[in-house]
Amino acid sequence: RLPLPSLKVPRELLRSFPHSKRVGSYLVGKMINKGSFAKVMEGLHIGTGEKTLETENSYYMAMELCAGGDLMDRICERKRLEEREVRRYTRQILSAVEHLHKHGIVHDLKIENFLLDEHNNIKIVFGLSNTLKTESLSLELLNTQCGSPAYAAPELLAHRKYGPKVDVWSGVSMFAMLTGTLPFTVEPFNIKQLHQKMVNGEISSIPSDVSKAVSFVLSLLEPDPAKRPSVRAAMEERWINEGYAKKPLHTLSHKNLCPEDLNSSVLAYMTETLGYALSEIIHTLTTHRPSAIMASYHLLLNKLNRSQKGAK
Repeated sequence: RLPLPSLKVPRELLRSFPHSKRVGSYLVGKMINKGSFAKVMEGLHIGTGEKTLETENSYYMAMELCAGGDLMDRICERKRLEEREVRRYTRQILSAVEHLHKHGIVHDLKIENFLLDEHNNIKIVFGLSNTLKTESLSLELLNTQCGSPAYAAPELLAHRKYGPKVDVWSGVSMFAMLTGTLPFTVEPFNIKQLHQKMVNGEISSIPSDVSKAVSFVLSLLEPDPAKRPSVRAAMEERWINEGYAKKPLHTLSHKNLCPEDLNSSVLAYMTETLGYALSEIIHTLTTHRPSAIMASYHLLLNKLNRSQKGAK
């Protein structure tokens, strides 16, 4: 069993963390941002010291802090992104979308929903989304609206039934990365005129120095969903895999943990220091049940892995 000192939370950290209140296992600190439906607050997990439930009056979601900011700011700073960077981001977006589709989720994909972590990797933020039955993902169509007009596929704006190919229309975001503009714009804004531009393929001009990315992004902006490539087909395109050894791009699959997969040092800390019963920890982790136990285990495991890497 590995030593546990690196997992202990310094008391000074808990004392010095500025916070307004405690909610469950978290100290709630300063407000990072505020959206239409919620506030984003900095939090400190008391049991692990990691910054990251439901109470009678509120729902709280402890989420990763993406230190790289959002993709919109990155594009605004640089006017447009280099093609190799667009390729990297688009690969990650397509990979994430395929993963969501495997779980029956159709997303609201737009530049504002993409954040960057400290390693410059894309993280998708959930705005509006909808669900499909996974076993019939390619056949069943949705009826409800999700998305913002400038990024929405034509079938959404036409109030027609739609399927997972609305997310392939994320080519709008790729276009924005390559050019610093949106492919379809109408002044003054009018949804009917915007939809007509999409149907007619009246796309804004693309800089002449953009390579074969042009044909790739245009394929994603095909107004007819029947002719638009699937996410898997897009992931197999030559341009998206250029310079990458893994062809085609594959998404990760996740399986439930087995008892033998669990880290003994983390289990020991959770039983001896946090007071959880070993049987309860194992049951929670092997059934993949979201809870304080699940959060504590993974936060502690990340913390232990970081300390071990730092010691090498």
